[in-house]
Amino acid sequence: MVLRCRYSVKIYLQKESILFYIGLCCFLNLIISCSEEPIQANLSNINSDIDTLLITNITGFNYQISPDINSHNKLYVGSYGEYKFLSSLFNFSSNGWSTFFDSTITLDSIHFKLFSKDSLTEENINLNLYFTTDSIFNESSSLASELSNISFDEWINLGIPSIEVVIDSSDTVSTFQETVLKWDIGSLVETIIDTSTIHRTFSLSLPSGSNSFFELYSREYSSGSLDPKIEVYYRREIGSNPDSSVTDTLTRIIYVSEDISVIETLEIDDNGNNNILISRARGSRAILNIPFDSLSLPQYSVIRSANLSLFQPGDSLDNFSVRMDPLKFLPDSGSSIFNADPYENLGMYFSSATVASNKLQISLKSYFQSILMTDSLTNVGLKFSASTTNDLFENVNFDLSHIDNKLEIFYVSP
Repeated sequence: MVLRCRYSVKIYLQKESILFYIGLCCFLNLIISCSEEPIQANLSNINSDIDTLLITNITGFNYQISPDINSHNKLYVGSYGEYKFLSSLFNFSSNGWSTFFDSTITLDSIHFKLFSKDSLTEENINLNLYFTTDSIFNESSSLASELSNISFDEWINLGIPSIEVVIDSSDTVSTFQETVLKWDIGSLVETIIDTSTIHRTFSLSLPSGSNSFFELYSREYSSGSLDPKIEVYYRREIGSNPDSSVTDTLTRIIYVSEDISVIETLEIDDNGNNNILISRARGSRAILNIPFDSLSLPQYSVIRSANLSLFQPGDSLDNFSVRMDPLKFLPDSGSSIFNADPYENLGMYFSSATVASNKLQISLKSYFQSILMTDSLTNVGLKFSASTTNDLFENVNFDLSHIDNKLEIFYVSP
């Protein structure tokens, strides 16, 4: 009885195993068959439209701020065409001067140096250098209109520079490199090296009525070699025995920490209602109004491109770069002349483009797509200004009544 029972169980388990393996094989065969025969579908009938929105009623107006010419790679003093630069200012930080406040150090000479790309060979050049320990300016925040009334009556007059022309004679032909303007500022040693002195401010200016013009390198021009600087030559005694001590002759360079040119504000001419002028030296900017909001396109539309085209009258000015910034809000002001810019940027979605063949074409795609997607974002206006890469003295104007001005939007809607 026991043996028969064990045998019958064994037969039953063998049948179950066979059925399991047969089922597994059928399942794998089904999977393989499915992978060999993918589902066919026609994707060309998705319900979507590709369309164009054309906007031509573009309006705008000019406004003017105190010219923002900091972080420029040149410094100017004097008159250039219609522009007048009253002075150039330099500030040296408090760092680095403690080196010279040491009894083992003897100062041999100390000079203030500037560099120019022009070959300034005239004698007794009438550029005067002044010095004060007052805090006069901040490169990033001071306005030209605030600095235009500086009086140098209380400043120390350091006089005119000595001139040195640097010639590259490494080749068979000598080539002019730069001009060095150098002032001996030894009379300021005690004040300059004093660690309690917080501000060391210099100013470069011309006598009243002068018609000269000078272009100099600012601290943004190079990596240091042509920066405005103070050079100090000094000696250090090494060792306590006067008979056996060694003297090291050393040089220390203190680079300028801030520099800026002060330009006299020049009011822009009346261009009429249909022209806008963009200029750095004049501080001229423009606000454009383009009728576009979240309802301008069908819901869930995707913008493929949104290009604004503006044309300028007269001769072409190529390679002038224009920056576009959406506004955060539109201030309620009836004025068009300001010290600081009252039109605050949104801080995102900006773009830039250069003028070519009398035409500026600039993309608004990112900004307008965000308007469609973000309920809290409203198009209150677009600010147009000159990019900091432009020549300071160039400007461009656009005719808002030009027949070819347009905003062309290509979009896909569901």
